[in-house]
Amino acid sequence: MVRLWVLNTLPAHWERCRDGPTDAEVHPARHVGHPWHGIPSGGRAPDPRELTPGEDLFVVRQTGGVGVSGIWTFEEARRVVDQEIVPDVWRDHDGETRDYDWLLYCRGSPEREVEPPMREDFGGSFPFHHSKLTGTGIAMDGDDRAAYVEALIDHGVSDTAQRRLRAALEAPATGGLRAADSDPPARTEYTTTRTIRDTKLSAMAKELYDHRCQLCGDRRERRDGSAYAEAHHVKPLGEPHRGPDTAANLLVLCPNHHADFDYGRVRVDPDSLVVEHAFDDAVDGTLLTVDADHELDAAYLDYHNDRIASF
Repeated sequence: MVRLWVLNTLPAHWERCRDGPTDAEVHPARHVGHPWHGIPSGGRAPDPRELTPGEDLFVVRQTGGVGVSGIWTFEEARRVVDQEIVPDVWRDHDGETRDYDWLLYCRGSPEREVEPPMREDFGGSFPFHHSKLTGTGIAMDGDDRAAYVEALIDHGVSDTAQRRLRAALEAPATGGLRAADSDPPARTEYTTTRTIRDTKLSAMAKELYDHRCQLCGDRRERRDGSAYAEAHHVKPLGEPHRGPDTAANLLVLCPNHHADFDYGRVRVDPDSLVVEHAFDDAVDGTLLTVDADHELDAAYLDYHNDRIASF
């Protein structure tokens, strides 16, 4: 039975995680070159004794706003006895040296690397705040799990990844995550409310702009060469904003400028459409591209400028 876990990694650790161990004298030869991850001492993470080799899926995300970068299958756990087997770059956590309790050897299937990464829309379609993902690993159940599966499929992953992700929807609750050597946590039931997005609407908007960013004109590509862009709700869908899922509230953006809108680093004058950017001189002072067939509502730009933009 496939279960779904979210694992966090610092961007500085990502390449080492993706590329896997390299020394067959230190690590089992069968795992050399395959993705891996680690659990720091005392970290909130999957208890390796609860993981099922060959079945459990890890949605691996880079922190710092990068997003989901891989979907891996758990293969084997190894308790760390000697810290020398842990990569030096992993032990460096923003200048603090951390010890590790476990190594998690994985396989890079169904998606060794999600390109470009899928950045979660915590202000819109995701049913929880990003603070819920604090820690190394988090179990995904119920609406939270469904939100990740639907978002990844909508983002664009392989057919194999889609099948594995859908299989994870059928799994029972994982019972939560805990530090690998801690006592079982107390449990409580809760209900979440998830905003349902109209994916056809965002697809139509992307087609209208040929998947080009309305801010910079950039057109990104997936691994297979197909075009990639992201839909941004100017007035966010989630609480406390409760914006509408309509074309009038939608922009088509590249991943970078989508992040800049989310973090309030962009303003757009509702009347002139002149862009003001906190740090990107290439777009600061330019005009937002708006197609004649796109009736963007100036009221939502006003809302963004007043409530979200901050610089």
